[in-house]
Amino acid sequence: MRTKGQIKAAILVAALAAAGCSSNDETGTSSQNSAKVRPISMTNTSTPIGAGDKALNDWASKTGPVSFADGEAAYHAGKYGEATKVFERYAVEKPNNAWGHFMLGLSAWKGGDLAKAEMAFEEALRIDPDHTKSLMNLSRVLIEQRRFDDAIAKLTHASEIDTNSAEVNRLMGRTYQDQGKIDDAEAAYRRAIALDGKDAWSMNNLGFLFLEQGRPGDALPVLAKAVELRKDVPTFHNNLGMALEHSGRFAAAAAEYNSALAADPGYEKAKRNLARVEAVKVNAEEPFDLEVTAKGFPDGTSVPVNETTKDQ
Repeated sequence: MRTKGQIKAAILVAALAAAGCSSNDETGTSSQNSAKVRPISMTNTSTPIGAGDKALNDWASKTGPVSFADGEAAYHAGKYGEATKVFERYAVEKPNNAWGHFMLGLSAWKGGDLAKAEMAFEEALRIDPDHTKSLMNLSRVLIEQRRFDDAIAKLTHASEIDTNSAEVNRLMGRTYQDQGKIDDAEAAYRRAIALDGKDAWSMNNLGFLFLEQGRPGDALPVLAKAVELRKDVPTFHNNLGMALEHSGRFAAAAAEYNSALAADPGYEKAKRNLARVEAVKVNAEEPFDLEVTAKGFPDGTSVPVNETTKDQ
């Protein structure tokens, strides 16, 4: 027989799914030509290129070799199908370039072709077994296929290569969370945040984990910190809104749902959440102070894993 706490958590999980509360992360490309990684949010829709960017499509009419830059330009414009075609040709022309296979995998994954993405990442790893970005992004493909043990194996290898990677720990957290290994997931997210005190995606995911467990009080400071760091991410505002709503702070929740919509006017889940809380008749609330709340989770290391507030 399930306890009241377990029943409450199960009901909240269903509500969170219906309301669109989510955990995720972001990834980017790091090409052989680029010094910096350009992050691409997994939750946002890329804006198509306009007529003035016609040059991005010129590769299609080429009779000679395509360039890596052609594919990157299409990828960053959100034209993943075109990017996939470019990197398919590039991989044939330069079969021993791990980055070409990596970008083929990334483009195919973004375009929804998980099988092609997996094969491309595996080919990059055949060329360079320690290609950490291929290991991490292959793990994302495996997570989507719910092949969690395979994903953990890739991430364990990546962690051996880069012992200080917050991204690897974040992905481990996602994998454990999807497996229902709550303590392991929380520990992995906290390791990620300890390694990178500005890893807002790990904070978001940890906050979502708390929400799944029926712990909105624990979720509030970590989600507030994520929003404080990245006010441009609508998912963070939506999740913070959920934590506030489930803490009975409906006016503050409505403000966060509005912020999510300001960042992404087409965010349907935030629209539904906003409509729901606006229909609730409540008395005046104490104003919500984002900065003060975020200080309750300054760096992810101040609250030991086993000393968080439990579900009541």
